[in-house]
Amino acid sequence: MKNPFRKPSEADKRSAALQAELAAARRKVSELDTGKAAALADSVAFAKWSTERSAASLEVDRLAGLIETNETEAEAARKAEADAAARREIVAARKASTDLADRIRTDGARIITELLQLAQECARQSLAAKVLNEALPEGEAPIPAADILARDLGAEERKNLRSRETELWVVADDGRIVGDQAAVNSADGITGHLHLAGAGFRWKCLRRKFREVEFHPRSLPDWPGGLYSLIRLPRLDGPGLLFDGATAIPEAVAALDVAAAISPRKKQRPLQIELVPIDPVWPPRDTPTEAGSPAA
Repeated sequence: MKNPFRKPSEADKRSAALQAELAAARRKVSELDTGKAAALADSVAFAKWSTERSAASLEVDRLAGLIETNETEAEAARKAEADAAARREIVAARKASTDLADRIRTDGARIITELLQLAQECARQSLAAKVLNEALPEGEAPIPAADILARDLGAEERKNLRSRETELWVVADDGRIVGDQAAVNSADGITGHLHLAGAGFRWKCLRRKFREVEFHPRSLPDWPGGLYSLIRLPRLDGPGLLFDGATAIPEAVAALDVAAAISPRKKQRPLQIELVPIDPVWPPRDTPTEAGSPAA
């Protein structure tokens, strides 16, 4: 499908001009064909017609061949242009990949360092608060852990937002609200009945007033857990984890050597040994394979 926003190239303009010339040449052949019957009456006229018809036909063939050659060259040019654009895109993608890899090593290391330091401060503060909370003077409220204080939403009481009165159909016997209010048949809008699908009876229904209240329900405290326990960080210099807070205790996080944890590891390649036979043929020809018998 042609791109309507693509600017026509010189090859496109050349192709359009040749197509116009070919259409004109074909029209000329058609016009000459209409005069064939008249030219048949005279040999001189027919010879002249034949010469003109042959020349017009050759011109059509010439232009058709020229268009085919031009299209082949244009297609090659378009392919070359597309290949060049793809190569430019690949070069840009390689650069973007390299730039992002550099950022992972630099910015990533800085971000991870700051996050580990923050987790370490939270662990130290929570441990210090725990010690003080164990011997609080009478009347003093417990010291909260900073990371819990920052992330705990806390409990909230119910809060009514708005209310209105409404009337709904209910089952007359027990007051149950009818699920499909539109299925109740009523002549006066006060009493009605509801047919039960597949059953041979129906329920008597009545209209009942309700107060419809929209509200936020009461919420309970939701313990968010220690900040460090939710942190899981990858190594930036190879596979594996740099830090997994789910397996750590606050004392270990408080004593964490952040600088050592993020320091790059020295790449170590595995070491293996292989034995390659040097002798071209085995066993040697003069070596006995069984007691007293030489090898065949």
